[in-house]
Amino acid sequence: MPCGSHAIGGLTKREAASYIQPMPIQYEPASDAHFAESFGLASPAQPSVVRPGGQGVFIRRPRGDREGSALTARFEAAEGRWGLIPLFAKERDYPHTFEARGETAASERNFYQPWKRGHRCVVLADALYRRGDSQDTVVRVTRNDGQPLAMAGLWNGWRAPDGECVESFALLTLPAVEQPSQRRVVFLREAWIDDWLHCPVEETAAYLRPYALDKLVRRAIVRDPGIPLPERAPEA
Repeated sequence: MPCGSHAIGGLTKREAASYIQPMPIQYEPASDAHFAESFGLASPAQPSVVRPGGQGVFIRRPRGDREGSALTARFEAAEGRWGLIPLFAKERDYPHTFEARGETAASERNFYQPWKRGHRCVVLADALYRRGDSQDTVVRVTRNDGQPLAMAGLWNGWRAPDGECVESFALLTLPAVEQPSQRRVVFLREAWIDDWLHCPVEETAAYLRPYALDKLVRRAIVRDPGIPLPERAPEA
């Protein structure tokens, strides 16, 4: 056990504090109509719910290093693992990377390569679920106008030992305005989405801002005990 830590129910004090903080635990992908309306794209098939470690769809600038890429297009839809796989990873089940802290991602070992390469993405969701105030509840977050949530993220392409290119992404978070000890996903305003994807790297942080809470609907519901809560990475 690290020097200065104290166990609480099998966890260190630091880990226990991280465990109870609200965080994204799953989301409902937006419908195909929203992908067509917002980006002029057809969405690949998605599950009804995406959980950490599962496959989701994200929007990015088209990759220019892929054969047949449409370099004149502004957007493309890609499929990848929710849980960014860093370039140095030895295997694809790399842990604790579904959430990237907006304040420190530019310098964190797991995320600084995608950040400096401008590998930004947007994940469209009809609803996001995060931890509730107790272990028995989760909070369902939606927009009050019925439009999808545009969640800011980072993506990466990782070369597996067998040569396969495995794509993945992480959602960016910031401290909650109302509770700075907690984390909230970064939601992008519609007018910012195109700029977020195409801006120079040095302007990236300008788009990581709290979203207006009065534009969100938050509803606490009983958590399905059959769905495990994902573990958070220990604090650095």
